[in-house]
Amino acid sequence: MNLSLNVSLLTIALITSSPILATAQNTALNSHAGHAHSNHDHDSMNIETGPHGGLLQLIGEHRVETVLVEKGIMFMLLEKKGNAVAAPDACGTVKLRVGDDAKEYAYQLHRLKNQAIGVGVDLSKVKKYDLHMEVQLTNVDAEPLSFQVTGRLADDQLSDAVLISLQATCPVNGKLLGSMGAPPKIMVGGKALFVCCAGCSSKVRSSPDQYFTKVYSAKGEQVRPGVFTATLADAAAIGAQKICLVLDEPLGGIGVPMKVDVNGKAVYICCAACSKKLAAFPDEYLAKLTQMGVTPPASH
Repeated sequence: MNLSLNVSLLTIALITSSPILATAQNTALNSHAGHAHSNHDHDSMNIETGPHGGLLQLIGEHRVETVLVEKGIMFMLLEKKGNAVAAPDACGTVKLRVGDDAKEYAYQLHRLKNQAIGVGVDLSKVKKYDLHMEVQLTNVDAEPLSFQVTGRLADDQLSDAVLISLQATCPVNGKLLGSMGAPPKIMVGGKALFVCCAGCSSKVRSSPDQYFTKVYSAKGEQVRPGVFTATLADAAAIGAQKICLVLDEPLGGIGVPMKVDVNGKAVYICCAACSKKLAAFPDEYLAKLTQMGVTPPASH
């Protein structure tokens, strides 16, 4: 297997600037965002998802969450409330193997802006493979933390982190998702809905249609003329478009995606600032969607 995994300082900046990754929001890596597990028998362990959607492991006295995204690998040491904390000089190494290939890729880990210890690596070409990692984190305790973990990036479906950012609040009590810990996920008819706590889960399950209608019919907030925050109602279209047409970055990578009406079509961008270029060159960007094989929905 000849795979090129390029490290990019720009990538590091991009993955660490994401508010989705910097806040305590739950994504189930074993469903959409990716799947990670430690090197133990599945039948003998309780796999727990961390507040950022990764595998949560107890390494010594530290809770360590492994988070995989297309743009990199992150290890988060969590405090009691689920926030990532890292010493200013925290660093480390990760040795990565892809699938059954014996070749190892060694990377230096550094403290990132979102308090994770990680590295920017282009993993977009290895989604179909298990990623086997041998990790050592240093300057986080008196002795280095050493552990192994295996993960896999997800398919093209939106991660739970992006879905949570689109929904934003609990449909039962209106609280911010993540404010009471990892938001429980409820599936109805193939669609996901999140609540702030287990107590609200029972209410949704007793009247699922009521709450799903509420969430999936919600309108986004207008952040500037003609630019709206996307909602769960836009999830399918965002999943189809995948990237911001202006910056070519994954939608949801640097915050809640924005929705813009471009000649009667709904086009999604990574941030409000990109709307200026859409307004200046609408036909160019609609043509780009066509080249991507994406048919944008009608703007409502």
